[in-house]
Order: sequence, then structure tokens, then C-alpha cells
Amino acid sequence: MIAAWLSLALSAAPASPPVTVTAEEVQYLYKEGKVVFTGKPLVTLTREDATLTCRKLVAENDGDGKIQRATCSGDVRLVRGTRIVTCESAVYEERTARVTCTGNPVLKDGDSVLRGEVLAYDLREDRATLTSAKGTLVPKPGEELPRPRKKESTP
Repeated sequence: MIAAWLSLALSAAPASPPVTVTAEEVQYLYKEGKVVFTGKPLVTLTREDATLTCRKLVAENDGDGKIQRATCSGDVRLVRGTRIVTCESAVYEERTARVTCTGNPVLKDGDSVLRGEVLAYDLREDRATLTSAKGTLVPKPGEELPRPRKKESTP
């Protein structure tokens, strides 16, 4: 029952898909416009088919109580389809529908595993950008890896 109530109270603007949060404990910091969610074991933030889990989530809300920004820490994991991202901390931005992961981010998709410094996952475009990426890309059956484009020379 509490999870359903939080779903309504913390949903995104009508033009955006709803955001729901489930947690073991919720602390409202009214003067700061924040809500602190803690989990036993984890807090879950869901937006469409993407699920972000962590031990602690601090949500910054607008005047209507809707999440504008959420910071996750402790055992952070983002799952969307076959893609799994793990890191030490992540920030979800409602305006851009982006999750930015820092602290040893790792992106796994099937047998492919990439590590880097910062991973930005655009939920609208379903696109992940990983800076200083290192790892192994393994194509799925029947799929080819993208080939690097040749740089165009300018006269």
C-alpha cells in the first residue's frame, strides 16, 4: 500500500513516464525539499522498463513533490533489458531522462563487459556513453559489432 502511494506522490510530470520508488523506510526532509529512501536490502526506482536499485536514494523534488533528481549510493545497479550497469553512485535526472554512473562503472550486455570512468545512460534514446572505456565487446548471435568510422580529413 505504501509503495502505491509513493508511486502517485513521486510520479514525473504527465508528459513523462511515471517514476516509482519502493523502499523499506522513507524520511521526508520538508525544509530541504528532499526525500531519503533506504532499503533493507535495496531501494528501487523504476521508470518504464529501466530499474535502478541501491541501498540509499536521496530524491530532490519540485514544488509538487515530483522527483527532479535522485542520487543513489551503495550497491548501485541499473538494469534495462539485457544491459546491466553497476557502479558506486548514480544520479537520475528527470529533465534529461539520464542516469549518470560514477565510481568504477561497469556495463554488461550479454558477454560484453566494459569498464570506464563515467557512464551516462540516456533512457529516452536507449544509449549508453562510457568515457575511458576498456573491455571486451562480444557480438550477440547474428549481430555484428559496429565498425569504426574513418575520420574525414579537412583540407
